[in-house]
Amino acid sequence: MMQQNEPTHYVIPDGEGNEFKFAERLRYESPRSSKTYIFLEPVGADYDEAEEVDIFVYELEEYGEGDDDFNLVPIAEDDAETWDEIEEVFNTLEDELD
Repeated sequence: MMQQNEPTHYVIPDGEGNEFKFAERLRYESPRSSKTYIFLEPVGADYDEAEEVDIFVYELEEYGEGDDDFNLVPIAEDDAETWDEIEEVFNTLEDELD
């Protein structure tokens, strides 16, 4: 049985310097684009009681060998092919997790 480790957390600032904490929900490597996508869920008191929480998805762009050597790149809103793929993957994995 696979052990469930604590999720990795990321702190992402917004444009105004506010920092938001996210937990990694899952990673997905696309066979179509060969890119890795990371699904992040906001964490904190504001979200603990929420019935539904938005999931944020970024492209994981690695530039080195270290664990922290990566950038989180927003996916273009008009990249419908990628968004369709991500939505399908997420729905499939969510069904497996429940």
